[in-house]
Amino acid sequence: MENRRMSVPETESVAPEERRKRNLLLVIRFLGSGGLLTYLIWQANPANIWAAWQRADPWLIGLAILIQFLCIGLSALKWGVLLHTHNQQQPYRWLLGTYLIGQFANNFLPTSVGGDAIRIVQLGRRINNYAEASASVFMERLTGFLALSLIANVALLFTSTNLFGTRLVTDATLTLLALGFGLVAIMAVVVSFAAPWLLGHVGRYIPNAVRKPLQKIADAFGIYATDRGTMLKAMGLSVLFHLLWISLHYICGRALHIDAPLLLFALMVPLTDIVGLAPIFFNNLGARDLVFTLYLNQIGIATSTALALAFTAFSIRLLVSSVGGLVILFGGRR
Repeated sequence: MENRRMSVPETESVAPEERRKRNLLLVIRFLGSGGLLTYLIWQANPANIWAAWQRADPWLIGLAILIQFLCIGLSALKWGVLLHTHNQQQPYRWLLGTYLIGQFANNFLPTSVGGDAIRIVQLGRRINNYAEASASVFMERLTGFLALSLIANVALLFTSTNLFGTRLVTDATLTLLALGFGLVAIMAVVVSFAAPWLLGHVGRYIPNAVRKPLQKIADAFGIYATDRGTMLKAMGLSVLFHLLWISLHYICGRALHIDAPLLLFALMVPLTDIVGLAPIFFNNLGARDLVFTLYLNQIGIATSTALALAFTAFSIRLLVSSVGGLVILFGGRR
């Protein structure tokens, strides 16, 4: 009886402690993003940002919105390609709707992975295999990260050598971050492909109750290592996605009358996405604005215009991802 009395308070204290940690992290993210963003806006003068918006070309903004929809469509297509490796043929309409719901969660919830969890749960229920669902969503993300790091590092090489007439100064921290992100992405791919082999060597040290579900996930990852055609298609779609994402920002820049080379956007947009993965930022807020300001200031673009560009791209992302909310409301229980 004594042991039972002692175990109850210990069990009850775990949940509040975890909630406090999550709440603290949430506060840190809001303070990190909100504090940096407030400082940049104060430095630029909100009136100047509004003036830059008033000069925007609505037709080019409309084109950028269409490109954002195309980006999501490509991502859903890549997800379907990866599922083919597991002989899971899912209707594109369902993949697109589920992806839109995931985007809605990512952009309107205080997390950047909530949408991935939703996709895993929805797909896992549909195919009755959560291991394959998890592997497909993870690989969809991972190929995107690999393409992102590739473009960022190539752009860093070109802009640091003046090879194309656009020499930019990049802080050493950002350079190391881009290189480190690329190495981590490559290592993650290698580990994923080697998951069955790794688990075979360390599996005997893992309890049986844990080893069985891990084996299913490892086998799901291992299948991708044997399907080079699918992985090449996924990487091609990932590169195309990021090129379109960069073009979206370039078009937004032209809409705001920013005369900047495309190569500059090919550098600062991927770097923004990499920096924004840090847990102190909420949905890239603050990170995007800081990176845009650092690079556009170098070619004589005012901070207010740089912030107007960042806000425009973010607003387009929110607008398109809000369609996922409509899917939730009117798409039915399925």
